[in-house]
Amino acid sequence: MKKIILSLSLALITISAFSQSRQSGYTKMYDRTIDINQRSLAFGLTEAQFEAIKDDAYANPNFLPGKIFQDDELLKDNVPMRYNAYADEIEIKQAATDESYGALIKSPDIFVKIATDIYVFIPFEGSIEKGGYFNVLVEGENYNLYKKTKAEFKEPKVAETSYQRDTPPSFPTTVTYFLVKDGKFLQIPNRKSRIMKMMDSKKSEMKQFVKQHDIDLDDEKDLIKTIKYFDSLL
Repeated sequence: MKKIILSLSLALITISAFSQSRQSGYTKMYDRTIDINQRSLAFGLTEAQFEAIKDDAYANPNFLPGKIFQDDELLKDNVPMRYNAYADEIEIKQAATDESYGALIKSPDIFVKIATDIYVFIPFEGSIEKGGYFNVLVEGENYNLYKKTKAEFKEPKVAETSYQRDTPPSFPTTVTYFLVKDGKFLQIPNRKSRIMKMMDSKKSEMKQFVKQHDIDLDDEKDLIKTIKYFDSLL
């Protein structure tokens, strides 16, 4: 996993909390504590409205056991975590039975593994504030495949006429894939022809692979297979 960080040529940020004490580091990995009682108010919703949609803001609403790493060193195992796609945060608990939870500090030298999903934090043009989390789907010798899941909040709307219906609040989610090489992110387009164009250097081999295996590039599992095969040809 270290090569993911190194291949992006990112300047690592030293976190004094970890250098001071590995044992106390876990309690200092909280960027902030999330006030559970204020969540519905923050969106201007009733508690019932918020409860109805809150799970949609997450890649998976359940806290799952995971691992926290700094570079290649395991800092903490069996940590309850989940990815908040609206806030772009990794939410963590100190114990599965805890009611309260916090947000993991954002840093490019810290990555997490939640169940089988790996999340890395990538700054944007050197800025932590503008950076975000990406789910690593493929770590190849030449290319990596990253997935970005983003949830947006849409406010409820009251129907203006009797022919319309009220629109409830929601957290619609979009997913974007990126081919990553030497720190450069190439967004993978939606159209099959354009995706294949990205692999023109091995055009004939890739056409044969897609046809032989009946690949659907709109399917994430097939996209992963395709990128892995393309990377193996380089």
